[in-house]
Amino acid sequence: MPSTELSQAKRQKILDVATELFLAKGYGEASMTELLRLTGGSKTTIYTYFGDKAGLFTAIIDELLRDTVAFSDSNNLTELSVREALLEVAGRHLKVVLSDRYIRLIRIVAAEVGRFPELGKAFYEHGPGLSYANFMAFLDAQVDNGKLVIEDTPRATDLFFGTLLHREVLSRVYGVKSTPLRERKRVAAAIVDEFLHYYGHR
Repeated sequence: MPSTELSQAKRQKILDVATELFLAKGYGEASMTELLRLTGGSKTTIYTYFGDKAGLFTAIIDELLRDTVAFSDSNNLTELSVREALLEVAGRHLKVVLSDRYIRLIRIVAAEVGRFPELGKAFYEHGPGLSYANFMAFLDAQVDNGKLVIEDTPRATDLFFGTLLHREVLSRVYGVKSTPLRERKRVAAAIVDEFLHYYGHR
């Protein structure tokens, strides 16, 4: 295996082990010493890849949320109709943010942000904040193409994600049983259709 592939494999191993360690113990209790023991690496290797503990946690966020924040690049939404694109965005976000890992990550951030304020900043900037910015860019493009009529894209973004995610995420965070997949898809389709009814080209 070429050295670049070995390096990438080592980085991924550290990331995978660190993810499980953080999720199991929380940010404050997860130690770099234990991570080194589990990965067989060195402090130099970890700091070369991630900078420090906060940088490692940020990389975990990036890995977990990659499929939501980069949806415009990974799914070729421009080749879909607006409705198809919105359904793709809705489905991808629901899948990730209602996953056990994401919910556990939210709980960790909420529990530790008082002691480690950088966690909240990193989580927002690399997660919801970036995802919202990408979605606003998508909406702006649809407005420019004459497919949507939106005067306030930040407000439209809040409306879309707030309606789609707010109740479901709160239910999961507080340990309430989540909505079955079939019902979740039905609700997502209804939200997309309401969004298009309000913002669709007239």
